[in-house]
Amino acid sequence: MPELKPVDLMGKATRVRRRSILLLILLAVAEIARAQGVGPRPESFEVEWQPRSQHMMPGFEGYVHNRSEYRVGSVRLKVEVLDGNGRVIREQFTWVYGAIDAGGRGHFTLKPLGPQETYRIVVESFDLLSRQAP
Repeated sequence: MPELKPVDLMGKATRVRRRSILLLILLAVAEIARAQGVGPRPESFEVEWQPRSQHMMPGFEGYVHNRSEYRVGSVRLKVEVLDGNGRVIREQFTWVYGAIDAGGRGHFTLKPLGPQETYRIVVESFDLLSRQAP
């Protein structure tokens, strides 16, 4: 007949309790990290552009206004060129020069357009650098 070994119920309960506490701590840390990870949203950026003045090379120049409380860098713009009917005829990407402070703006340039063409420009991506005081 096999020998019966005593079951350590207190040890098992302690292990379960420790695992439960560890799980709660991990969930709390994950929630804190998620809450701190709230950064700029697409609506945090406003893009404006206009033709360059006559004495400069042909093309357009513009600004990305950062309406968030975060400093951002490596801002990449998706630029869609639209025909007279509003259809996308080509797509390109460009970068904003330097970092954009919270409440600040960054500069970019674009090539000239053909007749009856216009741009649709959105912020494609960016790096979150830091949170800045309002």
